[in-house]
Amino acid sequence: MASMAVVGSGAIGLFYGAQFALAGLDLRFLLRRDHARISADGIRIDTTPTPEIARARDGASLHLSPGAFHACLAPAECARGGAPDWVLLALKTTALPAARALLDPMLGASTRIVAMCNGLGVEEALASWCDPERVFGAVAHVCVRRRADGSIHHQAHGKVLVGHFRDRPERVAELTGLLDLAGIAHHGVACLLEARWRKLVWNFPYNGLSVALGEQGSSTEEIMRDPASRALLEELMREVVAVANADLSAAGSAAHIGDDWVREMIARTESMGPYLTSTLLDWRAGEPMETEAMFAEPVRRAKVLGVRTPRMEEVLERVREREKAGKGKTEDRR
Repeated sequence: MASMAVVGSGAIGLFYGAQFALAGLDLRFLLRRDHARISADGIRIDTTPTPEIARARDGASLHLSPGAFHACLAPAECARGGAPDWVLLALKTTALPAARALLDPMLGASTRIVAMCNGLGVEEALASWCDPERVFGAVAHVCVRRRADGSIHHQAHGKVLVGHFRDRPERVAELTGLLDLAGIAHHGVACLLEARWRKLVWNFPYNGLSVALGEQGSSTEEIMRDPASRALLEELMREVVAVANADLSAAGSAAHIGDDWVREMIARTESMGPYLTSTLLDWRAGEPMETEAMFAEPVRRAKVLGVRTPRMEEVLERVREREKAGKGKTEDRR
């Protein structure tokens, strides 16, 4: 039986980790604030019907009992009985500097790391101290949130884009085989950098505008409903695509993101109902925002590549202003 440790057991880590546990993997969740509750009650996930997650095709309330996984308080516990075959790293990018200290105690000679984080530069940060051959990336197109009671609400979608740090197809097949076992739909891309940029075509505009617009921010539905903000959203998407294609070309990749991807991202958003982005929830909760990896790094690359991005620069400036000013409307972190 393959084994996996989840580091970053928030909504994303718990949701995808549970799919692997339900598929029969030996799962170890590194937990902090929810350790006592999850150890006693397990993990509950309320799903919305989607063909992209096998156990959510009809919509269901999934319960992972405490006996179906290991709840670990310390990294070394995740290696008890043997180092895991896989580590699913679902930390916020603001916590990436702590990744090495968390992962080192659980890494065996052949443990592979899957970075399921937002933004650019994630795998590069891991490969600076870890063997690049064991570094993978998985970019999730999913709407999930953790409720105040610790349960997970899966609102829509679930497909992931996957790749290997060195873009080795035979290594990518190791990860897609695992996803197939867990019933998680995946999208093939030419390279990991392409996967990261494809997610940013959604993340930069929606996460950025969700914080930049409105006194207390805006949901995706509010952004889409207003003609002016929707037009701005589409301008942003096309700027991100322009930078993405320039960056892919500079990296020697033949990958290309077309306008059809912009249309797909908008259509997927229209189908999922009102959604509060992770950046908006972080801002409202007064928590660190993923500004550098999700907004600043794409703009930095645009400048290096000579691509004009006036809208992206405006959004970055507004996000930084709001981050500096402090949190917005207070509400439960979900």
